[in-house]
Amino acid sequence: MAGTTLLYNVTISIEPEVQEDWLSWMLETHLREMLATGCFLGFRFCQLQSTEDMGPTYTVQYELANEKDFQLYEKEHAPGMREKGIKKFGTKALSFRTTMNVIAQGALRDQ
Repeated sequence: MAGTTLLYNVTISIEPEVQEDWLSWMLETHLREMLATGCFLGFRFCQLQSTEDMGPTYTVQYELANEKDFQLYEKEHAPGMREKGIKKFGTKALSFRTTMNVIAQGALRDQ
């Protein structure tokens, strides 16, 4: 995540009956379309563990270089991207969105 100063985090709770279709759509279509906006440096797509009471839950952290790129995404791309997900999955995929400032990052190697 070198160069990242801001993360756009989307947490999505999925109904089990659409989980397989949703995962395929995310991996084959949606994540590619998000990167194609030119607003993001990259992403991390994760499944939350220990979510028995919540059902299948995923998170995507999109890496941004700056706030300007996020504002561009929100203004020009977000409405259409969100509409695609709603049309395809309705209330069977519910999202919660946040942004986070990166304070520090690093990695441990050869431990």
